[in-house]
Amino acid sequence: MPRQPAQPAVAHPVNDPAYGAGANAVLTPVGDTLWARMAGYSWTAQCPVGRSGLRVVQVNFWGFDGARSRGSVVVASSIAGAVAGAFTDLYGQRFRIRQMRPMDSRWGHNPKGPGADDYAAMQADNTSGFNCRYVGGQEASTRWSRHAFGLAVDVNDFENPYVDTHGVVYPNTYFLSHRSGAGVLAGSSSAAVRAFTSRGLSWEGTSAPPDYQHFDG
Repeated sequence: MPRQPAQPAVAHPVNDPAYGAGANAVLTPVGDTLWARMAGYSWTAQCPVGRSGLRVVQVNFWGFDGARSRGSVVVASSIAGAVAGAFTDLYGQRFRIRQMRPMDSRWGHNPKGPGADDYAAMQADNTSGFNCRYVGGQEASTRWSRHAFGLAVDVNDFENPYVDTHGVVYPNTYFLSHRSGAGVLAGSSSAAVRAFTSRGLSWEGTSAPPDYQHFDG
């Protein structure tokens, strides 16, 4: 029997329904309700960027269940337009995304340092951006991740794993050697990766060790 693909705990999370035609990407400041959930979790007073430097990108996407859904990602204002354009391209490609929820109190506290729990988000296959945390797997260095500046986006963590400098794979090893299929960022020349890199974001899937989920602005 061939080995079955790994799956996150919830294969088909309940996402918000799509709104409007196409991707319908909308950029807004961080509203009061979301900010109240972020404060003390994905944002604290020690963070290198504040509320005014962040934007919410709301966009429709194609879920793994084949349905049109809507999600949002928080990023720095300087890359918000590029991120909105990239996700608009992914929608046009019918690229599958599991879920897209901001990092906030709903994920709990990061067990290894500041920020919301990115490890829980990776296990849930959540696509996300801003999270004021240290570099994953290297928390002892107390070095801010690019996510702490809002200058990074992680797409489909489960299908696009991250390997830290010690060789530990997050969140699952299966897709480290299976670089094809729904939701996989298959290579630097793939249309999904080029949706970001054509807009000036870099992809860490070719770094050593690789971080297949990560785009950096």
